[in-house]
Amino acid sequence: MITHEQIPDFYDWLSRYVQLSNWLSYRDRFAAFTMHKRLDVPTQAGGASGRTAGLEYVNDRLLEVAGLPPEPRVLDAGCGFGGTVFHWQRRIGGRYDGLTLSRVQLRVARREARRRGIEDSCRFHLQSYDAALERDFDAVVAIESLIHSADLDRTVPNLASALRPGGVLLILDDMATGDLDRARPAEAALLRAHWGCARYPTQEDYRAALRRACLTLIHEEDLSPLMVPRDEHILDRWEGIYSKLHRAIPLSPVRTVVSAFLGGIALERLHGSGDVHYRLVVARNDGTGKA
Repeated sequence: MITHEQIPDFYDWLSRYVQLSNWLSYRDRFAAFTMHKRLDVPTQAGGASGRTAGLEYVNDRLLEVAGLPPEPRVLDAGCGFGGTVFHWQRRIGGRYDGLTLSRVQLRVARREARRRGIEDSCRFHLQSYDAALERDFDAVVAIESLIHSADLDRTVPNLASALRPGGVLLILDDMATGDLDRARPAEAALLRAHWGCARYPTQEDYRAALRRACLTLIHEEDLSPLMVPRDEHILDRWEGIYSKLHRAIPLSPVRTVVSAFLGGIALERLHGSGDVHYRLVVARNDGTGKA
């Protein structure tokens, strides 16, 4: 059972595995410096390669809907290896701060910022997004990170507090359409046990948290059509294999990676059934509330 307190160690081991997997597959440890979903997006001529096209699509789409001013100040809440930070900084410039709970991700992101000569404009911190934040950001972005929030009604207002008037909060995450414990208890149990998700937030949970943070919802978009879940019989086979490995192997690093796969299979089933959607929501601080 993964607890909320174990999330930093979970991502440390998972980050090491991702680097190894990328090297074995592509001879590239970092693969666009991200651990986000790979969406089924056609490769554009002269654009991103097949393995990074979906990743770059996400970063470009969020940048398109953010409507940022020149040289923006941006906070990435759950930055991973820094992929979105580096992509946006290359595209539009600006100053960026990235938050991660993983020491492995922190070292990778800082090293890459130094290699690119942008460590003054792209800073990375070992910090929770629930801790006190700096203020006056033009945007706060959270990609596939808020599912680990212990309480959206605490996390979202905290992120909103970092926005200047007119600033935007962009959230891209898997959002349940209803109560998974009631509708899909087996998958909910797997997510609880292997991803540390005590309760998987719904679309309405996110909207309600934004309202309580005094933010105005200005854009919603469903990216689920760009996902292609595998057939159920394939998921059944891999779930059986990973479950046996998780029971048989005592080594914590291996069990952590296997847990990540088991949680991923549960989520893939939920996408296939339509009980979870991959949604982008954008909300603005109009300066009318306390946030």
